[in-house]
Amino acid sequence: MCRQKICFLVLLSLTLCIPLGSSAEPIEDYGEAINQAGRQRMLSQRMVKAFAQIGQRILFANPREQLNSAIRLYQKQLNNLKSFARSEKTKRALLHAETVWKRYKDVADGKVDINSAIRLNGLSEELLQASQKVVEALVQEAGTEKAHIVDISGRQRMLSQRMAKYYLLLSWGLEDSQFHGEFKKAEMEFSQALAELNGSSLNTAEISEVLEKVNKQWRFFQLTKLMDKGKYLPSVVARTTESLLQDMNRVTGMYAKVTVM
Repeated sequence: MCRQKICFLVLLSLTLCIPLGSSAEPIEDYGEAINQAGRQRMLSQRMVKAFAQIGQRILFANPREQLNSAIRLYQKQLNNLKSFARSEKTKRALLHAETVWKRYKDVADGKVDINSAIRLNGLSEELLQASQKVVEALVQEAGTEKAHIVDISGRQRMLSQRMAKYYLLLSWGLEDSQFHGEFKKAEMEFSQALAELNGSSLNTAEISEVLEKVNKQWRFFQLTKLMDKGKYLPSVVARTTESLLQDMNRVTGMYAKVTVM
């Protein structure tokens, strides 16, 4: 690996230990509601990724604390969203998400092994879909096109962790053609949405600056995600997707502020 790439990875390891969304405050407007609901989608994937890191003893960014923090944050944001919800459709979507969440949490809090990882991944797909229904209900409730950009940006956070999740499961030895297919699909969707965000008329100078960082990280990710012939670099992917996540979380928060609804 060239010297420039090594320096980049060292920088990542020093800067990516920031708690993600640990200060999720009570929701006061639709921009923040969609932001937090969108982050629930991401957490459904992040917990599996952290679970797989723990199982493989990949200690970057303290995966045990990642898992515990994600469990706490999902519950906190669920409570925030239940307090904010106004329409019956949103309330029903949240009730379903809470039902799935209880089953998911039982596994996430339990023993870390391959069998539990398989079960947790299956539940993560259910929780992702349930969380997506909450986002859709809130976007409809908001009734404005501006809600779309917060949704798209927030979904990038989920896709960063979805790619990481499948990559880490594959590197753990769970070779599955479906996992490869889902990884490639998430990769394509991230790339397409990033192009849309780059061209948004809502971009401020600050948003554009952070998006440029994301573009650079995305190009780096494309160069380092070795998957051919069973070759994996899980530590590198854990770092680069964490960087993508942190910056997309910042961008989504900024979009939520410029699209107050």
